[in-house]
Amino acid sequence: VPARTSWPEYQIAIDDEVDLDSDGCDEDSSKSLVMQKHGKPDDTMQSWMDQFEADADNQCWAYFQERVSRAPEQVLRYCRDPNVKPLWALSAGRPSNPDIPSCSYCKGPLCYEFQIMPQLLYYFGVRNEPDSLDWATIVVYTCQGSCDQNISYKEEFAWVQLYPTSISRP
Repeated sequence: VPARTSWPEYQIAIDDEVDLDSDGCDEDSSKSLVMQKHGKPDDTMQSWMDQFEADADNQCWAYFQERVSRAPEQVLRYCRDPNVKPLWALSAGRPSNPDIPSCSYCKGPLCYEFQIMPQLLYYFGVRNEPDSLDWATIVVYTCQGSCDQNISYKEEFAWVQLYPTSISRP
């Protein structure tokens, strides 16, 4: 983002989410969403659901959409519990354990602390144009041991999950 860009200020309201124990993609999420809306699926709908569920990104996206629909204005998800996992928009583009470095201060493990949701782009007025700012989610990992409290600002690790881009070649 160019340095000349300034974004509006907002106040963030804090609300608890009832179901914090999920790690993202629920294998039955797409089926339950269709069943809630349409009752028992016919053969055509069942065929479509089978194709949809075969794609892990589609399945993950359906669950992500269902969770976000509970609080569509949320721009930040925070939970310091080491057992809680981020809400991923896609199954692809997630970090593996070796991708997450150790704390640069104490060399201990980093854990998920918060994530920035793509809804923030709407509030920043980002338009859907080529080369515009975009992300599926930004997940921030911090030292699990909260080491060295004497340092005012500490380096953290952010993982940016991007939406896949399709490149067509002649």
